[in-house]
Amino acid sequence: MRALNHSDVARVFNLVFVDHKVVMNGGHAEPLYIPGVRIAEIQYRQDYAASALHEAAHWCIAGQRRRRLKDYGYFYSPPPRTQVDSVRFEAAEVEAQSMELLFSEAAGLRFQPSADDVDAPINGLDTFSHRILIRARERRRLGLPERAQKFVTALLNERQGNLGLAAGG
Repeated sequence: MRALNHSDVARVFNLVFVDHKVVMNGGHAEPLYIPGVRIAEIQYRQDYAASALHEAAHWCIAGQRRRRLKDYGYFYSPPPRTQVDSVRFEAAEVEAQSMELLFSEAAGLRFQPSADDVDAPINGLDTFSHRILIRARERRRLGLPERAQKFVTALLNERQGNLGLAAGG
């Protein structure tokens, strides 16, 4: 099975979630979720499959209330972060990156955890990565939310050339 690229990921997302009034597209300088009255937009960075998968993860775990807010209402503090801001960042990102890890596996891609801070201490990234792995194991054991499972199935089917079997809302 071949690994998927960013265009594949966006196409699969757009096909599977066509009934959810959301569209994913790349080529942007920064990722962003823009809610819409008629259609919401998920923008991912440049042509990076990892960015597309990460943004899909945020969308799949966001509840209805968060999907009405720009960037799901997340507070973003750019690096360098205070200890408090780092804790807030990681709390939100463990969830998203654990889902991204599972999406990456389904897409045949290598997952790389990101603290979004090049100055973060290595031991901090190791701890953060470990928390992501633990949460991904929990998700595997307990099952994924419906939208996330639908996306995983579609990514796997796309890799096998069977996307038509998984498409549809």
